[in-house]
Amino acid sequence: MGRRKKTTRVRGKKVDRRLHLKVRSPRIFGFGCLKASGRLLKLGLLLAVVGGAVWGGKEGLQKVFIENEEFELKVVDLQTGGEMDVAAFKRVAGLTGRMSVFAVNLRKVREELEARPAILEANLKRRLPGTLRVEIRERIPVAWLECRTEGIHAKDPEGGLLLDEDGVAFRCEDWWTAAAADLPVVVVVDAKEGDFVEGKRIRHREGERALHLARRMLSQESWSLPVVAVRNEYSLMASTSDGVVVTFGMYGHERQLMDLKKLQRHALATDRGIERVNLIPERNIPVVFRPGGGEEPQKWVPGRENRLEQDIKAILNRS
Repeated sequence: MGRRKKTTRVRGKKVDRRLHLKVRSPRIFGFGCLKASGRLLKLGLLLAVVGGAVWGGKEGLQKVFIENEEFELKVVDLQTGGEMDVAAFKRVAGLTGRMSVFAVNLRKVREELEARPAILEANLKRRLPGTLRVEIRERIPVAWLECRTEGIHAKDPEGGLLLDEDGVAFRCEDWWTAAAADLPVVVVVDAKEGDFVEGKRIRHREGERALHLARRMLSQESWSLPVVAVRNEYSLMASTSDGVVVTFGMYGHERQLMDLKKLQRHALATDRGIERVNLIPERNIPVVFRPGGGEEPQKWVPGRENRLEQDIKAILNRS
């Protein structure tokens, strides 16, 4: 028997034909506006509640921390190796009489302090209930800088520059005025623009050597070197506290200071004083003594140093 053949009828997809009508009428539009207004009103109420909570929380924090007398700033525990005191710190930090420890913006105060070249580093911490702990690392000055061509005058608290042991120049803050009064002076006659920049190490070779000499002074002696000036490219001129005019080389200061120490002792033993001496030679050192007893003064022919000596004397008289 023959097999019956099955066929599959492929029916086409039904086409879904619908009519979409959008009816607009004033009444329907009004209901839509009311519905939208209701949503906006709910959103506004929610925002008002959240805003009220934030404001209330802020007011609560204000009363709990800022206005609470328990957290009033009572103690500033200042730790510094320099001369800054609590009064100077409060002035720089802008701290008023009665305020909360939480009202102090620690980051802002730290940035304000470290923006001053006289301060290397500052750290601040709150110690509840009413203590502010402050640790400050200051630059320690070892000498004043004087350079007339650049308008820098030593021992001037407002316009003068101090030098630390690394040769970094910085303004004399008011809390350093008294302690810096007796520091030696480094005098530079000629300088270029940019040699002395506040907060930077000086860029003057001879000035650096003068600072080196001022720092190497023998502290155990009865005399000192209150002024050290750059004489020329290869020598320095200084004046001791007892009036001796001394010429130093740029290097070998330890040996030269020891020679000066020996000469001072010799002059004392022979009842004389030293007027001036050139310490650059290692032997046969030229010395001019002041007369002792009935001796006639030794002749000294003034040289080109006269102007520099006058500047040195003017600085000594200014001190």
